[in-house]
Amino acid sequence: CQAGWPTSIEDISVLGIVVFPNPTQNTITIETRLQIKVEVYDIMGKLLIKEENTKHLDLSDLANGLYNLSIIHKDKRYNKQIIKQ
Repeated sequence: CQAGWPTSIEDISVLGIVVFPNPTQNTITIETRLQIKVEVYDIMGKLLIKEENTKHLDLSDLANGLYNLSIIHKDKRYNKQIIKQ
């Protein structure tokens, strides 16, 4: 793209990262062997959770709704939307 916008979104499954269940009621599991940082943002962009090298995220304190999960590996950010029910 001439404006400098990305032409594709990188899929985290290519890196061997699996996030489940989605939707979830309380806990998200992240399966990976990579060293990662994890951030969860609300729909307005407010950072709610920030963890390093975790396999489980506890979302029980969050209200039901849509959240953005960012997985950071080697200075690259991969985003996935998650739903808390």
